[in-house]
Amino acid sequence: MNILKLAVLFIFCLMLPTGVLADTKATEKPATKPATEAKVEKAKSTTMAKADTAKPATPVKPAKMKTNKAAVPAKKVEKAKKDAIKTAALAKKGAKKTKAPAKAKKKKPEGLVIGKNLKVTMPLAEAIKLLGIPGSISINRGTESKLDSISIEYANHGIVLHSLNGKRKIEVLEILPQFKGSFAEGIKIGEKFTVLIEKYGVPQSMNASLAKYPEKGMYFSLKENVLVAAHVFAKNSKILSHQLYKNK
Repeated sequence: MNILKLAVLFIFCLMLPTGVLADTKATEKPATKPATEAKVEKAKSTTMAKADTAKPATPVKPAKMKTNKAAVPAKKVEKAKKDAIKTAALAKKGAKKTKAPAKAKKKKPEGLVIGKNLKVTMPLAEAIKLLGIPGSISINRGTESKLDSISIEYANHGIVLHSLNGKRKIEVLEILPQFKGSFAEGIKIGEKFTVLIEKYGVPQSMNASLAKYPEKGMYFSLKENVLVAAHVFAKNSKILSHQLYKNK
């Protein structure tokens, strides 16, 4: 009976098409394929994961480029600082150089200079402003009332101002022995008569006590050939003392 069953089954298998057997074999082996496919998928996923994790590493390059770019301005900043320091140093030196002439400008007051800041025909008010409060004031009578004069003495300056009555200008400058100023030409009281000749030339007339320069309105008193005093008159002055000096 068993033999008969086996014989029938064998005959049945022979009767089946060869494609069926191929299909059954194919279906048996593909069971292993999903495992390899799973491995491939797993490998792909890990590769993708690695690729995903590796991708953020690439933006590091712009960061490096930024730092490299930032390094160039840093050098420029350092150079700019050095240039600023040099400029400041030069400016400081320049400031010192400009301050030096300022010191040179600080000169001592030249004092009173006859013929410059104190001269005949200048307003009497200006002379008083320059000299300050006078030591004494006196009235001098002339040959007539219009020739009366006023004398304003500054003993501390060694100067006496003379002005005609009713006039507001200096008619005569009287230079006393204690005068510490100078004349416009540089002559000072106490200098030798030879200095007078060097500056003004030979006087028109002179004696042992007086050297006359009438064209300049100047009369110098001498003592042992040394200049001790002087009178400076306005041109064609009508004051009495002028007439007296001209006739000496």
